[in-house]
Amino acid sequence: MLETINNRGWTLPQLPLWRWRFLMLGLAMLPCLALLYARNPEEEGLYPVCPFYFLTGLHCPGCGTLRGLHQLLNGNVIAALGYNPFAVLALPFIGYAFLSTLLLTAWGKRLPAPFIHPALIWALLAAVLAFWTLRNLPVFPFTVLAP
Repeated sequence: MLETINNRGWTLPQLPLWRWRFLMLGLAMLPCLALLYARNPEEEGLYPVCPFYFLTGLHCPGCGTLRGLHQLLNGNVIAALGYNPFAVLALPFIGYAFLSTLLLTAWGKRLPAPFIHPALIWALLAAVLAFWTLRNLPVFPFTVLAP
């Protein structure tokens, strides 16, 4: 199961290609998060503009996520919620899924997979669509949802 890579007996696990790709993706995220921590996305030049916003002038459900992550990495939870509350609330679930897959990739064991009822998935889709629609309405209570 192990493949020798030199005469000293050092070995690497013989993993499928998708596992190596996922491990590399996980390692590549570290400098990206460090850059996001250090550089504010509100400063022009380094980060791209949302293509949906650029083409339509409307906010997509993900608009404000990069700025919110920057605020979150710097400890400003309230400011992060102001940019994109939906993304901030989804981060623990995304992190759990990523960590579970990373553990599967590296050690062959994953975290317990919770059962998610299909009705909950449909409700989540409806909530995302409602959030998308409401954050683009130019009426007071909904303008708060725009980043």
